[in-house]
Amino acid sequence: MVLYYRISLSSFVESLEKTSGPDSFFTIPAKGLMHIVPQEEVEYGLSLLRESIGLYEERKGIPMEKSKKAMPFFRQDSRMLVGPEIGMYVISLYEKPGEPSEPARSAEPSLVLELDYQSLGELCLFENYSLLSCKYEKEPILNHFTTQLEKEYDTFFFNEEHTGFTPDSRFFSMLCNACLEVRHPSSMGDKEWRLALLRSPEEASYRYEPGGSLIPYVPVSLPAECLRRVHLEAFQRQPLLFGTLNGFLKSKGLPAEQLLNLS
Repeated sequence: MVLYYRISLSSFVESLEKTSGPDSFFTIPAKGLMHIVPQEEVEYGLSLLRESIGLYEERKGIPMEKSKKAMPFFRQDSRMLVGPEIGMYVISLYEKPGEPSEPARSAEPSLVLELDYQSLGELCLFENYSLLSCKYEKEPILNHFTTQLEKEYDTFFFNEEHTGFTPDSRFFSMLCNACLEVRHPSSMGDKEWRLALLRSPEEASYRYEPGGSLIPYVPVSLPAECLRRVHLEAFQRQPLLFGTLNGFLKSKGLPAEQLLNLS
């Protein structure tokens, strides 16, 4: 199985800037989820978790005055989840090459990287990342959350100091999964995966992007063995680019003839 990641040519060159030789790697940014995913999509996933809390309480006969259904999921005046001060960072990948991860800058050529699923999975195990397949069907999601609440309902609470949560709490994981994995059924055709990691704000890097946004990100280094093919799109617009890119890959110790492909 392979997963696809779209990247601008300049970002791809930058990703290989610090590498060469047989142990080559390329570095791409895992960006803060709350900064790159529409707010309504995150709120949709959390709404299903909130709905599952209500279903669990109804099943257990828990009275309204003791309900946890209305507890806040975000810190006050922030899009950071309650609990430990930890942010979610993602690289969006797709089962088909047509879904953009990073839009090309103006008329700049873009590449589609074909990544080996097994190599990505091994990297995640070694680096404590997660490789998540997005979920789109509402009922299985509700059933999954409700089943987890059988063990977790009595373990979480909320107060002004957020002391009901720890980084390894299962309920905090449920909050993260609701944001990271759940997507609206209308997006089912995307077949999106997310390479995800959790980091505190001080562990992240930051960069200014056009449009006035300050984006937190975490550089993720992928071994060259993760890279199956590099698809160059719209080759006809820049006929010299194929040969130049071939030379660039060779200069980085990569098997250009094996990797480079015209789309």
